[in-house]
Amino acid sequence: MRAKLVIFDCDGVLVDTEAIANDLMARVFTDYGVPLSAQECRKRFQGMSIEDVCRDVARLANRPYDPSFPGNIRSEVEGILANGVEPIPGAVELVQSVARSNIPYCVASSGSVRKMRLTLGSVGLLPLLEDCLFSAQDIGRGKPHPDIFLTAAAAMKHRCEDAVIIEDSVNGVIAGVASGARVLGYTGDPFTDADALQGAGAEVFHHMREVPALIGLG
Repeated sequence: MRAKLVIFDCDGVLVDTEAIANDLMARVFTDYGVPLSAQECRKRFQGMSIEDVCRDVARLANRPYDPSFPGNIRSEVEGILANGVEPIPGAVELVQSVARSNIPYCVASSGSVRKMRLTLGSVGLLPLLEDCLFSAQDIGRGKPHPDIFLTAAAAMKHRCEDAVIIEDSVNGVIAGVASGARVLGYTGDPFTDADALQGAGAEVFHHMREVPALIGLG
Protein backbone atom coordinates (compact mmCIF):
# COMPACT_ATOMS: atom_id res chain seq x y z
CA MET A 1 0.00 0.00 0.00
CA ARG A 2 1.49 3.33 -1.08
CA ALA A 3 2.30 5.68 1.78
CA LYS A 4 0.69 9.13 1.74
CA LEU A 5 3.40 10.67 3.94
CA VAL A 6 6.84 9.41 5.02
CA ILE A 7 8.29 10.71 8.27
CA PHE A 8 11.97 10.00 8.89
CA ASP A 9 13.70 10.07 12.25
CA CYS A 10 17.15 11.64 11.86
CA ASP A 11 19.82 10.17 14.17
CA GLY A 12 20.32 6.48 13.48
CA VAL A 13 17.96 6.51 10.49
CA LEU A 14 19.51 9.08 8.15
CA VAL A 15 22.83 9.90 9.82
CA ASP A 16 25.16 7.71 11.87
CA THR A 17 25.52 9.76 15.05
CA GLU A 18 24.50 7.38 17.83
CA ALA A 19 28.00 6.19 18.76
CA ILE A 20 29.36 9.75 18.90
CA ALA A 21 26.52 11.03 21.08
CA ASN A 22 26.46 8.08 23.45
CA ASP A 23 30.23 8.02 23.96
CA LEU A 24 30.08 11.68 24.96
CA MET A 25 27.07 11.25 27.24
CA ALA A 26 28.70 8.29 28.98
CA ARG A 27 31.74 10.42 29.79
CA VAL A 28 29.76 13.47 30.90
CA PHE A 29 27.26 11.56 33.02
CA THR A 30 29.97 9.46 34.68
CA ASP A 31 31.78 12.66 35.63
CA TYR A 32 28.44 13.98 36.92
CA GLY A 33 28.13 11.04 39.29
CA VAL A 34 26.02 8.64 37.26
CA PRO A 35 28.41 6.01 35.87
CA LEU A 36 26.96 4.75 32.61
CA SER A 37 28.59 3.08 29.61
CA ALA A 38 27.88 4.21 26.08
CA GLN A 39 25.71 1.13 25.53
CA GLU A 40 23.77 1.81 28.73
CA CYS A 41 23.17 5.39 27.57
CA ARG A 42 21.97 4.13 24.22
CA LYS A 43 19.59 1.60 25.73
CA ARG A 44 18.15 4.00 28.29
CA PHE A 45 18.03 7.30 26.39
CA GLN A 46 17.84 6.59 22.65
CA GLY A 47 15.10 8.61 21.03
CA MET A 48 14.62 10.98 23.98
CA SER A 49 15.23 14.71 23.91
CA ILE A 50 18.39 15.87 25.67
CA GLU A 51 16.23 17.80 28.16
CA ASP A 52 14.41 14.62 29.19
CA VAL A 53 17.72 12.74 29.34
CA CYS A 54 19.25 15.35 31.65
CA ARG A 55 16.18 15.34 33.90
CA ASP A 56 16.51 11.56 34.24
CA VAL A 57 20.25 11.81 34.99
CA ALA A 58 19.67 14.52 37.60
CA ARG A 59 17.12 12.25 39.26
CA LEU A 60 19.55 9.32 39.23
CA ALA A 61 22.24 11.56 40.75
CA ASN A 62 19.76 12.89 43.33
CA ARG A 63 20.53 16.43 42.20
CA PRO A 64 18.24 19.32 41.22
CA TYR A 65 17.78 19.68 37.48
CA ASP A 66 20.09 22.33 36.00
CA PRO A 67 18.45 23.97 32.94
CA SER A 68 21.89 24.78 31.52
CA PHE A 69 22.95 21.10 31.47
CA PRO A 70 21.22 20.15 28.17
CA GLY A 71 22.61 23.18 26.35
CA ASN A 72 26.15 22.38 27.48
CA ILE A 73 25.88 18.79 26.23
CA ARG A 74 24.25 19.90 22.98
CA SER A 75 27.07 22.34 22.28
CA GLU A 76 29.72 19.69 22.93
CA VAL A 77 27.96 17.14 20.71
CA GLU A 78 27.55 19.66 17.89
CA GLY A 79 31.22 20.57 18.15
CA ILE A 80 32.17 16.94 17.51
CA LEU A 81 29.57 16.47 14.78
CA ALA A 82 30.91 19.54 12.97
CA ASN A 83 33.87 17.36 11.99
CA GLY A 84 31.50 15.37 9.77
CA VAL A 85 29.32 12.25 10.02
CA GLU A 86 28.49 9.33 7.78
CA PRO A 87 25.05 8.57 6.34
CA ILE A 88 23.24 5.40 7.34
CA PRO A 89 23.87 2.94 4.47
CA GLY A 90 21.23 3.43 1.81
CA ALA A 91 19.64 6.45 3.50
CA VAL A 92 20.66 9.02 0.88
CA GLU A 93 19.34 6.83 -1.91
CA LEU A 94 16.10 6.22 -0.01
CA VAL A 95 15.37 9.92 0.53
CA GLN A 96 16.15 10.61 -3.12
CA SER A 97 13.77 7.82 -4.15
CA VAL A 98 10.96 9.16 -1.98
CA ALA A 99 11.55 12.67 -3.32
CA ARG A 100 11.30 11.42 -6.92
CA SER A 101 8.05 9.61 -6.11
CA ASN A 102 6.29 12.86 -5.14
CA ILE A 103 5.21 11.33 -1.82
CA PRO A 104 5.34 14.08 0.82
CA TYR A 105 8.08 13.53 3.39
CA CYS A 106 9.69 15.21 6.38
CA VAL A 107 12.02 14.61 9.34
CA ALA A 108 10.80 14.48 12.96
CA SER A 109 13.62 14.25 15.50
CA SER A 110 14.33 14.68 19.19
CA GLY A 111 17.42 16.67 18.18
CA SER A 112 17.47 20.38 17.46
CA VAL A 113 16.93 21.81 14.00
CA ARG A 114 20.46 23.23 14.23
CA LYS A 115 21.86 19.74 14.80
CA MET A 116 19.78 18.27 11.98
CA ARG A 117 20.97 20.95 9.58
CA LEU A 118 24.57 20.23 10.62
CA THR A 119 24.42 16.45 10.20
CA LEU A 120 22.15 16.31 7.16
CA GLY A 121 24.33 18.92 5.51
CA SER A 122 27.37 16.76 6.19
CA VAL A 123 25.89 13.84 4.20
CA GLY A 124 24.42 15.94 1.39
CA LEU A 125 20.75 15.54 2.34
CA LEU A 126 20.00 19.06 3.54
CA PRO A 127 18.85 20.40 0.14
CA LEU A 128 16.10 17.76 0.09
CA LEU A 129 15.08 18.19 3.73
CA GLU A 130 15.81 21.71 4.97
CA ASP A 131 12.22 22.91 4.51
CA CYS A 132 10.62 20.02 6.40
CA LEU A 133 12.58 19.58 9.65
CA PHE A 134 10.61 19.21 12.89
CA SER A 135 12.21 19.07 16.34
CA ALA A 136 10.64 17.89 19.59
CA GLN A 137 12.59 20.69 21.28
CA ASP A 138 10.28 23.21 19.61
CA ILE A 139 7.10 21.38 20.62
CA GLY A 140 7.34 20.48 24.30
CA ARG A 141 6.98 16.79 25.07
CA GLY A 142 9.47 14.55 23.32
CA LYS A 143 9.36 10.87 22.41
CA PRO A 144 7.90 8.48 23.63
CA HIS A 145 5.02 10.96 23.50
CA PRO A 146 3.52 11.24 20.00
CA ASP A 147 3.46 15.06 19.86
CA ILE A 148 6.35 15.47 17.42
CA PHE A 149 4.78 13.12 14.87
CA LEU A 150 1.29 14.61 15.23
CA THR A 151 2.74 18.10 14.75
CA ALA A 152 4.84 17.10 11.74
CA ALA A 153 1.97 15.30 10.02
CA ALA A 154 -0.39 18.24 10.57
CA ALA A 155 2.18 20.66 9.17
CA MET A 156 2.48 18.42 6.11
CA LYS A 157 -1.36 18.49 5.73
CA HIS A 158 -1.79 14.80 6.49
CA ARG A 159 -3.07 12.57 9.27
CA CYS A 160 -0.66 10.32 11.12
CA GLU A 161 -3.00 7.43 10.33
CA ASP A 162 -1.97 7.85 6.68
CA ALA A 163 1.76 8.16 7.42
CA VAL A 164 4.67 5.74 7.60
CA ILE A 165 7.29 6.59 10.22
CA ILE A 166 10.84 5.23 10.00
CA GLU A 167 12.46 4.88 13.42
CA ASP A 168 15.35 3.09 15.10
CA SER A 169 14.58 3.53 18.81
CA VAL A 170 12.02 1.97 21.12
CA ASN A 171 10.99 5.44 22.35
CA GLY A 172 10.48 6.54 18.77
CA VAL A 173 8.46 3.45 17.89
CA ILE A 174 6.25 3.92 20.96
CA ALA A 175 5.66 7.55 19.94
CA GLY A 176 4.91 6.59 16.36
CA VAL A 177 2.45 3.86 17.29
CA ALA A 178 0.73 6.23 19.74
CA SER A 179 0.30 8.76 16.92
CA GLY A 180 -1.66 6.21 14.90
CA ALA A 181 0.94 5.82 12.17
CA ARG A 182 2.44 2.69 10.69
CA VAL A 183 6.00 2.39 12.03
CA LEU A 184 8.98 0.73 10.36
CA GLY A 185 11.86 -0.14 12.70
CA TYR A 186 15.40 -0.04 11.31
CA THR A 187 17.64 -2.79 12.74
CA GLY A 188 20.78 -2.38 10.65
CA ASP A 189 22.88 -1.21 13.59
CA PRO A 190 24.34 -4.31 15.32
CA PHE A 191 23.53 -2.84 18.73
CA THR A 192 19.83 -2.39 17.94
CA ASP A 193 17.41 -4.62 19.86
CA ALA A 194 15.18 -5.81 17.01
CA ASP A 195 12.92 -7.76 19.37
CA ALA A 196 12.33 -4.62 21.45
CA LEU A 197 11.42 -2.58 18.36
CA GLN A 198 9.04 -5.28 17.19
CA GLY A 199 7.59 -5.60 20.69
CA ALA A 200 6.91 -1.86 20.72
CA GLY A 201 4.89 -2.20 17.52
CA ALA A 202 7.31 -1.71 14.62
CA GLU A 203 7.59 -3.70 11.42
CA VAL A 204 11.33 -4.37 11.50
CA PHE A 205 13.67 -4.23 8.51
CA HIS A 206 17.45 -4.50 8.19
CA HIS A 207 18.52 -2.28 5.27
CA MET A 208 17.19 0.93 3.75
CA ARG A 209 16.96 -0.75 0.36
CA GLU A 210 13.96 -2.68 1.73
CA VAL A 211 11.92 0.46 2.40
CA PRO A 212 10.69 1.36 -1.11
CA ALA A 213 8.79 -1.92 -1.34
CA LEU A 214 7.44 -1.47 2.19
CA ILE A 215 5.99 1.97 1.41
CA GLY A 216 4.61 1.08 -2.01
CA LEU A 217 7.39 2.27 -4.29
CA GLY A 218 8.80 -1.11 -5.26
